[in-house]
Amino acid sequence: MLSRRGAREFNKGRKVSLSVTNEKKRVCMLAAVFWPIYPGYGGRHAYVLAENMARAGYGVDVVAAFPIDLRRRWNFFRQRPISRERDRGIRIFRVFTLLPTGPGLLRKFLFYLSFMFTSLWVIPFIRRTDYVLGLHPPPVFLVFPGWVFSRLMGGRYIIRITDLWPDVVFEFKLARRAPLRQGVMLLTKMTYGLADHIMAFTPQIRDRMLERGIPAHKLSVVEMAVDTETFRPADVSPEERRALGLGAAEGKFIVLYSGAFALTYDFDLLLQAAKKLEGENIAFVFLGDGDAKSHILETIKRLELENVIMAQPVSKPEKVAKYINAADVCVMPLKPEMLTSTLTRPSKVFEFWACGKPVVSCTKGEMETLTQESGAGLVVAPGDVEGFARAVRRLSGNLEEVREMGRRGRAFVEARFSLDSLRASLEGAFEKMNP
Repeated sequence: MLSRRGAREFNKGRKVSLSVTNEKKRVCMLAAVFWPIYPGYGGRHAYVLAENMARAGYGVDVVAAFPIDLRRRWNFFRQRPISRERDRGIRIFRVFTLLPTGPGLLRKFLFYLSFMFTSLWVIPFIRRTDYVLGLHPPPVFLVFPGWVFSRLMGGRYIIRITDLWPDVVFEFKLARRAPLRQGVMLLTKMTYGLADHIMAFTPQIRDRMLERGIPAHKLSVVEMAVDTETFRPADVSPEERRALGLGAAEGKFIVLYSGAFALTYDFDLLLQAAKKLEGENIAFVFLGDGDAKSHILETIKRLELENVIMAQPVSKPEKVAKYINAADVCVMPLKPEMLTSTLTRPSKVFEFWACGKPVVSCTKGEMETLTQESGAGLVVAPGDVEGFARAVRRLSGNLEEVREMGRRGRAFVEARFSLDSLRASLEGAFEKMNP
């Protein structure tokens, strides 16, 4: 039930004209994590996608949970059954969920499961939609609400695949017993089968899905895009650096990891390399939050590292951009055993390049290819601590090479991963469903 105030907000909102300037289609996005985001829970690409579509003239509705902030766990009790917001032409409906109050896969699972059902509360308040786009959580948790939304409103149900299922579940050993594995495979098959269209995050993910029998007409590639206005090269003054908590790194070559402290990333490699580079004019900065944070803190203490700074988590993209611009080089270290990670492209890398920072990429596959193609960084074999330390040492001693790589990175994302390219990809996917 809505409160009186909430009902007035809804009634007021429904009187606002929702006409689209050029009578284009309406899109309803299911994105449990939406702006503002908390590091470690993703969501930034959903906001960029929604804002971009609104600018293109689409009517955009977003169904989301209330914001996550593990530093303010009492936010769980501040939720209402449902609320409405409006931001830059986007209507945002937030619903009650079992918000995670700490790290852990079980908390995330309960969060996803609750959103799967409470998202349906919004149906009476959305007049119609032409496309239902499932973004977050993973598509197996959206198959039920996505299908219900699309069938009740007469729209097409689209899912976006950023991680290949069920492979990622098996790699994390979340389904060890044969019956459970079979259940996950059946659920995944049903998820792909009920979708009217599938947007693959990379060409490699599309190719894998083709190999598994998904029809070509049902697949499109919609790649990552980055807001090159928010993430752009900028100077950071000494005063700003101190305000960011980087005073101890003043005058040093800064190596930055920014993003989710997820289990897919090899933080042991970074910390072991930091140990090897002790005594040199190099500082490592970790910005983010997530399931691996406690392990990172324990390792820093065990190795007695004094050249590592743990920055406070931030959610505003402008603040993230400041940290990136304060760094000299950024890193993207994937674990060697995570085979599915070779198929995807972490969004953080495009933000690094947009800010004109080279990337030391510890990976195989997709990101290895992009790093080499762009000429905007160095590639190190996953798990190679010695190779990573050599790469950082080489860049710290050649600042002109660092600047040139940064310029190439900026040019690369402007040419291939801008918001305009994202809009064109989306238009192509929609046209494929409506030949």
